[in-house]
Amino acid sequence: MGRAGAPSIDDATTWRKRASDSAAEVDATETTALLSPDNESGSTGGSGKKADRWDGLDDFVDTPWWRKPSVYWLLVPYFIFTLAFGGALVPKLNLILSFICKEHFNQSDSDPPALPVFIGGENPQCKIPEVQSKVATFTLIMNFLTGLLSAIVVPIFGSLSDRYGRTRLMALASCGGVLAEIITLLAAKYPDVINYRWLILGSVFDGMTGSFTAGSLLTQSYTSDCTPPSKRAVSIGYLHACLFTGLAFGPLLAGYFVKWTGSLLSVFYVIVACHIIFILFVGLVIPESLSKRRRLAAQEIWAKGWQDRAQSFVPWVSRFKGANPLAPLKVLWPTGPGTSARLRLNLVSLAVSDMIILGSSVAVGPVIILYSGYRFGWGTLEASIFVSAVSLTRTVILLIIFPAVNYFGRVRPAQRRRALGIVSHETNSGADSLDVWVIRVATAGEVLACVGYSLAQNGHAFFVSGMVTAMGGLGSASIQAAITKHVPSDKVGQVLGAIGMLHALSRVIGPLAFQGLYAATVKTLPQAFLMVLGGLFCVAFTGALLLKPHVHWATQSEEEEETEQLTPSEEILGANSRHTLPIDEDQVTMRIMPLPNPSFSKQFSTTLLRAGKMASTRLNGARIKFGPFEVTNQVFLKTTHSFALVNLKPLIPGHILVCPLNPHRRLTDMTAPELTDLFTTVQLTQRLLAKLYFPENNPDVGSFNVALQDGPEAGQTVPHVHVHVIPRTPDDLPRNDDVYKGMSGEEGNVGGAMWDEMRRPVPGGAMPQIEDEDRKARSEAEMAEEAQRYKAALRELGVE
Repeated sequence: MGRAGAPSIDDATTWRKRASDSAAEVDATETTALLSPDNESGSTGGSGKKADRWDGLDDFVDTPWWRKPSVYWLLVPYFIFTLAFGGALVPKLNLILSFICKEHFNQSDSDPPALPVFIGGENPQCKIPEVQSKVATFTLIMNFLTGLLSAIVVPIFGSLSDRYGRTRLMALASCGGVLAEIITLLAAKYPDVINYRWLILGSVFDGMTGSFTAGSLLTQSYTSDCTPPSKRAVSIGYLHACLFTGLAFGPLLAGYFVKWTGSLLSVFYVIVACHIIFILFVGLVIPESLSKRRRLAAQEIWAKGWQDRAQSFVPWVSRFKGANPLAPLKVLWPTGPGTSARLRLNLVSLAVSDMIILGSSVAVGPVIILYSGYRFGWGTLEASIFVSAVSLTRTVILLIIFPAVNYFGRVRPAQRRRALGIVSHETNSGADSLDVWVIRVATAGEVLACVGYSLAQNGHAFFVSGMVTAMGGLGSASIQAAITKHVPSDKVGQVLGAIGMLHALSRVIGPLAFQGLYAATVKTLPQAFLMVLGGLFCVAFTGALLLKPHVHWATQSEEEEETEQLTPSEEILGANSRHTLPIDEDQVTMRIMPLPNPSFSKQFSTTLLRAGKMASTRLNGARIKFGPFEVTNQVFLKTTHSFALVNLKPLIPGHILVCPLNPHRRLTDMTAPELTDLFTTVQLTQRLLAKLYFPENNPDVGSFNVALQDGPEAGQTVPHVHVHVIPRTPDDLPRNDDVYKGMSGEEGNVGGAMWDEMRRPVPGGAMPQIEDEDRKARSEAEMAEEAQRYKAALRELGVE
């Protein structure tokens, strides 16, 4: 029996068997059937292959495949949608350029150019600063109107989609684009009848239905509804791959299409057809991602809130006067239960970074095309090849490199857990470490690309700098997936609506800044807009550095679960305790099931090790105290609720302590999640010490003393729960320790009459008596050096 009356290994094995039998008899709930290692597989080892638990599609279990939502339904229509958007980019800009250039020379007092201006043609005579400035100003007005209207409409669409579904609103978002391209088509076909300024009306129609921003954000909401958190970044990456593929092949196909047909009008016919195909497919074919039950529940919540507001005695006129047009952004600064300052900082950092990455790509794209034509003499074909090459590179990264990163960072660890029968229940629990590092690398790449753009002296260097921006595709996909992981599922549409509002505002502010700056500096310093862009990406990179993984908006059920206490029977049996642990792919809610055999504990520790649940060096600069003493430099391992440190006076080499982060004095003060984490950490430290002190690095070769002194009468000298973990090998000490003889005698008899019902245990594992004066206190440097050795060993075991 252990120091605090803990059972022996044999007793623990018996208790595990009882717990397993009891769980099968009295707790055969739906969750148990899904997660128990014995269920479905029928293996005592729990090696059945089961998918991680996620309840996002529970309402579609009995639905035929053609009515089940999936991101794959969106890929083809969204590609067509982006193909239309990308295909119109360069032709429309050159069309506007020729319109304004023709008007400029018609109104100019100077001699007309030697060559007439052809609508939609190359027109080298138009590449002069005066025309460039006017084109920038006109496109500024168009983008301003589209962006301003989108900023109003997109949050409304996001909120409506939470209550009425995604697909119909996706179809509606493309209707404005159809009207805008029809106006463009008419202006190009009848330039003498329809003035090019009617294109502004097309921008108004486009903005009234949310434009491309609404379509993109609604597709991401759809994807979040039907994709578990661990796969969400890759799924949104597929959408971004479609976006960049459309931007890659759209301008390229448009450029060659014009060359083949000899007519610019043919491109706009195809673009209108693409919009109509998207509307029909999304509105009539794709299954809705929100079930009727979820839509009705959201409508009920909204209706109740509306009734509460209607019952207030504030006149509607006063409400209108006090209305805040930026109110949708409040969801990015949540307060109340389940929120925190760190959550707000994460959401704001992600939102700002996303606005800079995607917003700047829309605002700066036309200016970069104008700049490349003015600085390097690029025409429609060269500019189209550049845009296509950059977008195609992003597509390759999103379709090949990003899934490979996700596989090694998320999928393989999940497969190891499932191989051991540990099935996780995925929830929206914040960005994981992989998300954070991908965002940091992507924003750093954008900064480097801006430097390259600014310093480029020829078209080749400019082209290479564009390739570097391909890493930004990783950032945008990871950011938007991470944002959805920070909030409950019923707020995804609302949050993405706020993000869409920021995108739309960037379409207002971005063109004002970049196109206005380019128009003002094209004669003196045309690179000025690139310098400003680089500064903005530095802000995005700083925001990425501020991100902290595993922070999320906790729902009421999660908060209740976090503080849930074990029942008396669970305290005895150790069965079915719920626990939340951070996993690199996501923070998931896990049920620690009764262990099916004694070797499972070793496998479980291995799985924790490989899955990255423990962080050996990520102490985040926080001071760690053991009772009244600061021991930060002695700590070599920190988990969700526990830490391990080297000992001031080790009985023998390798003697370490494992303690809860909260300074609990007694074991009975600890919560169920803290207890689970404490002894899971003890298992991990045993494997660590075996690697350093046992032959063959095998825990089975040596032995351990694991003791806990629960209270001063038990020998606790520091009022902070701590578990002694001591590696033992043959002949490691000259004399045996009598402490276990005393604990098995009457002076340590915590069982009382219970021992009379069974044979008393034979004392064993004794350690020699060591006088305290013989134990010399070590220096701070010695203990820090030992802690560093343990950290290095943990890294070798795969714990970073």
